[in-house]
Amino acid sequence: MKSLLNKLGVLIVAVWIQVPALAFGTVFTYMGNESSLDERNTYDRRLLELALEKTVAEYGPYTMQPSGEGLSLSRLIKLAESKHYPNFFFKFSATDEMLSKFLAIQIPADRGVVGYRVAFVHQDNLNAFNKVTDISSLAKYSIVQGIGWLDTSIMQYNKLSVFQVSNYISMFAMVERKRVDLFFRGVNEIANEYADFSLTHNNLRTEPNLLLVYPLPRFFMTSKDNVSNAKRVELGLQRAWKDGSFVALWRENHFASLAKAQLAKRKIIQLENPFITTLDPNYTQYNFTISELLNEPAAVQN
Repeated sequence: MKSLLNKLGVLIVAVWIQVPALAFGTVFTYMGNESSLDERNTYDRRLLELALEKTVAEYGPYTMQPSGEGLSLSRLIKLAESKHYPNFFFKFSATDEMLSKFLAIQIPADRGVVGYRVAFVHQDNLNAFNKVTDISSLAKYSIVQGIGWLDTSIMQYNKLSVFQVSNYISMFAMVERKRVDLFFRGVNEIANEYADFSLTHNNLRTEPNLLLVYPLPRFFMTSKDNVSNAKRVELGLQRAWKDGSFVALWRENHFASLAKAQLAKRKIIQLENPFITTLDPNYTQYNFTISELLNEPAAVQN
């Protein structure tokens, strides 16, 4: 009798453990923030959640959890390769190498807008770049970018002078202290970052004249064998695109920053991205274009 009760106890505990898992569904791990001030991944989490919501009928409920905080991109990729996190979906810039290592959902999560880049500068240098018109004249100035960022490699390939550091927050301090001339950011990122970091870096300003442009699709990626969950995310993104909720979320998070940057007034310097030679160009159908801003003058003025 005692043995039977013990077995029943084990069975009850096992069922009790399984019930929460069944109730909350498949666990998806998304990229956590690098620091408490880092909000770069908030949109990605919301977009992934939108895709999962669109597919509950076919795939069932889900739960989302962040990866560890404080991880650099290079460290995160190593953890993704080792499958350290369960069912891990992270947004990353597409390259031939990344496409060979991971399963990529080839719908650009930020609609390619991060390939439009404007710079932080010290206020003393706010108008120092008015006469920069091409790559050769820009190459005279120092640029800070992150270790492991594809932007870093693209700028180096185009013969720009790039200083690499690992810590995201320290890059703003380097501009503040005039250790570098420019810190280029995605035009969708710069308004929120200025609001956050200008409070502690009083000399930080947004450079008003330059716009770097290069193809930089960023896809949700996961391990090669995570096929079923990848199909779910792809289906959800396609549905969100068709019903307009994808673009609505994108606009909510990015449009104000784009409007403030006044892209149409800037000098465009086109850079080449040599790292996506194997990528099917069909992804460009989802991309943002500057004409979207020009068609909404009221938004630009705000």
